Amino acid sequence: MKNCFNLSKTYAAAIIGILLTMLFCGCVEQAATNAPAIAPGSATFWEGHLETDKFPLHFYLQTPTDGKQPRMHITASRPGWAGPADHLKLSGNQLSFRISTRNVSFSGTIASNTITGAWNEEPYTSWWLTMNSVATPAFMFTKQHPWPPFPYLVEEVTIPGTGSRPNLAGTITRPAEPGSFTAILLLNGQHAQGRDSECYYHRPFLVWADHLTRNGLIVLRCDDRGVGGSEGIFNKATTADFAADASACVEFLKRRPEVSQVGILGHSEGGLVAAMVASECRSVDFLVLLAPPVFPISRIWEQQAPFINRKKGTNERQAALRRKFEAEAWQKLATIARVNADKGIFREFYTSFLAGLSEEDRVMLGFPSSEKGQIGIENDLQEWCSPWMLFMAAFNPAASYRGISCPVLGIFAGLDESVLPEPNAAELEKHLRSGKCPSFKIHTFPDFDHQMRRPVRHASVTYPLTETVATETLNLVTGWIKSQMQAPASH
Repeated sequence: MKNCFNLSKTYAAAIIGILLTMLFCGCVEQAATNAPAIAPGSATFWEGHLETDKFPLHFYLQTPTDGKQPRMHITASRPGWAGPADHLKLSGNQLSFRISTRNVSFSGTIASNTITGAWNEEPYTSWWLTMNSVATPAFMFTKQHPWPPFPYLVEEVTIPGTGSRPNLAGTITRPAEPGSFTAILLLNGQHAQGRDSECYYHRPFLVWADHLTRNGLIVLRCDDRGVGGSEGIFNKATTADFAADASACVEFLKRRPEVSQVGILGHSEGGLVAAMVASECRSVDFLVLLAPPVFPISRIWEQQAPFINRKKGTNERQAALRRKFEAEAWQKLATIARVNADKGIFREFYTSFLAGLSEEDRVMLGFPSSEKGQIGIENDLQEWCSPWMLFMAAFNPAASYRGISCPVLGIFAGLDESVLPEPNAAELEKHLRSGKCPSFKIHTFPDFDHQMRRPVRHASVTYPLTETVATETLNLVTGWIKSQMQAPASH
C-alpha cells in the first residue's frame, strides 16, 4: 500500500486552525514592512518539528540578488518530505509557501531568529509551527554536493507549455566556452520531485548535472509539474503526461544553437519515460537508463513483495493476503482504465476486502488503521484510483522498449529492492535485441542500491551522509556518453 498522511485531527481542530489563521493573518497585515527580513543573496537554514512528529523538518531558504523569486527546499530524514516548496512569497517579514503535492500550506512571520505561523495540512489539520534559525547542518550535504563558483554557466529556463501541458521550470548547466555540445535531459523517478531529484538529504540530479557539465555536456533538469517553479498539478498527471513533458524538453534543447545532439538519462520511472519518448521521437540520440522498470507495474510490485514482507515481518498467511489483494486490485484498476468503468467497482472491492481483515492484518498489509477512520480509507482509495495508478494498471511498457531506435546504456543495481536487477535486466535485453535498438550495453553493479550508490546505513535523524551517486556510476555513464559523441549517428 502507499503511505498516506496521518490526518488524525478533528473537524473542531480544523475550525480552530482556520480561526487562528485568520487572526494571524490580521496581525501579519499590521506587522508587515517593506524592508526584507532576510538579506538578498543569502541562504539560511531553519528547523521545525511538526506536532507529534519526532522527525525535524529542515527549511533551506535562498534569496537571490537579481530580484528573482526566492526558493525554499524542505528536507527530512523520512521519505516524501524532500523537495522545493511552490507558490513561495517573501515580502518584508512575511513568508508563505505551499507544498502542493502534499496539500500543505504555511503562512508566517519572520522575527529575529524564528519564523512562526500557521501550518495547514488540508483539509483537516492545522497548528502553529515555529521554525528556528540554525547553522548549516553538517549532515545536510555530502562531499559530492557542488558549491559555487562553478567552472560552467548556470541558466534558469522555462519550457513553455501548450494546451493541457504546463510550463516547466528548469536549470541548464553548460560549458563556459563557445562551441557545439551534446546535451542530456535528466528524468527522475516516481513521486513528485524537484529538479535536483531530492531524496532525504541527497540531491542526486544536482550531482549528476555538475559531473556531466564538468565533462563537457549541457544538462537540463526540471521541476516536475506542480513542484517548485513548474505549473500544473502533479497528482492529476500520468506517466504519459510526464513523457509529453520530456518530449517538450528534448525539443527545447534541440532548438538551442549550441546543442548538437540530445540524449536522456532517466532514473527508475524516469527510465521508462525516456523509453516512451525515444520510441516516439527520432530526435533522441542516446539513452541512459538507471534501474528502469521494464515489466508492467503489477509484475514490478509482485517482484518487490518478498522484500516488503521481510522488512515488515509479514507472516506467510499475511503475505498470501497481500498477493491476493494486489492481484485483484490491479485487475480491477486495469478494467476501469480500459473501458472507462465506474471507480465504484474498486471501492466495493476495497471495502469488502478491508472488512475481512483484523486490525493487525490492516497494519501489516499497509491499509489505514481503524483509528484513522473513514478519512484514512478515503485517502487510500484516492491514491489507488489516481490517474497515475489507473494509467499504469493498463500500460505494458514492452512496446516502448522495443521501439527504441538509438543506442542504450542500461544500468542496474544488485541490492535494488525497488527494481529487481536480474529479471528487469534480462527483460530489457530481450526487448532491445528484438526491437530497433542499433547497439546497447547493460551493466549491473552488484553492491549498489536503487540510487546507484552503496547503501546508506543510519540510526538517527542526523546520520552522516556518504556518497549521493557512486563515482563508479558517474564514470561509467560519462565514458559511455563520450563514446556515443564520437560515434556516427546510427538511427
